[in-house]
Amino acid sequence: MIKRVGSAGLAIVVAAGILVGCSGSGTGVAQAMKPGIPEGVVFEPLSEEPAATWIERGETFAIVTWGSGSCPPIATALTADGPDRVAVTFGSSPNDPCTADMSPTTHEFELPNDVTGSPVIVEVGYEDWPEAHTLTLK
Repeated sequence: MIKRVGSAGLAIVVAAGILVGCSGSGTGVAQAMKPGIPEGVVFEPLSEEPAATWIERGETFAIVTWGSGSCPPIATALTADGPDRVAVTFGSSPNDPCTADMSPTTHEFELPNDVTGSPVIVEVGYEDWPEAHTLTLK
């Protein structure tokens, strides 16, 4: 009887670990990640290119990426590349398996203190994809 309870307890711990590992709770260097598109973002729905918008002008901004709804890309680096430029690098989600859909995910960031110019140019790159996107926060 004690052995059965021990095995059941172990099974619960293992299951909880799997669920936490697949929950996608990691946001990388982003302050927050949310499914969907923030209000005010204009994008070409079929292009699947990222978009950027201010959340609070001069303080926080968002980048919308496209990918699997259960495995959105994770922001792995945010750097100030001058007084009016930032670079954000995205990597693959650690989640697996992933759904085969194309869903928008909003990643929210604090603007680095070194970036004080306007407009702000945002370079979006991906660790496993050579193409980069240049976006503008006006």
